[in-house]
Amino acid sequence: MMLSKSRRRPERGAGLAILAIVALVIAACSKEASNAPNASATVAAVNRDSITADSIARARQDSINRAQPGYIVDSIFTPDEEIRRFRKALGGDSATQFVGGSASRDALVRRFIDALVKSDTSDLRAMAVHAREFADLYYPRSPYAHPPYHQPPDFAWRLIQDKGRGGLTKLMKQVAGTSMRYVGNDCEPKVLYEGEVTRYSGCLVRVVMPAGDTATKRYFGSIVERKGQFKFLSYANDF
Repeated sequence: MMLSKSRRRPERGAGLAILAIVALVIAACSKEASNAPNASATVAAVNRDSITADSIARARQDSINRAQPGYIVDSIFTPDEEIRRFRKALGGDSATQFVGGSASRDALVRRFIDALVKSDTSDLRAMAVHAREFADLYYPRSPYAHPPYHQPPDFAWRLIQDKGRGGLTKLMKQVAGTSMRYVGNDCEPKVLYEGEVTRYSGCLVRVVMPAGDTATKRYFGSIVERKGQFKFLSYANDF
């Protein structure tokens, strides 16, 4: 009889232990339920942080993409509206012709070398296409204005300006003031016709340096011509 009673006592203890565990679980659930609003707030905060991080990452990647050559920019405006807004932002009178250029490609390049020798930044700037000339005379029929290379005029102009300013700075630091003599220039055989503008690309200039050696290099970007006036589209170069 004593053996039977000793076997029943552990079963009663196990039952009490189970009841205690169940009670703890119920209490924990009740506490979690009471903290539910705080949990929801935490989840919402995490979601907001995630959205912010994603937005920053997208903005950073977009900035990187825009800096890549050939990047195409989508716009919510039609091309006509883009150019209207760009012209309005520039202000001033409409350009009807290239001003400050030269009567031939050779004359323009010869003048360019002469301006470099004299460190004449005023004339160098005069030989380059101005903003209103770009907006009114070049952009509308350029590759920038049409698929698959379409870019809004303000963005396209900013790219050209950035490369041009950097190129001119390098020219002034490395070449300006050098006593070199112009020999000639050659551009790619394929001439591009963009509306009333003719564009010459891949131009190389040959000069005789002070030591007597001949150097051939790319000193500028494309040359554009309209109605007998030649100008530089930019001063992007190989220096």
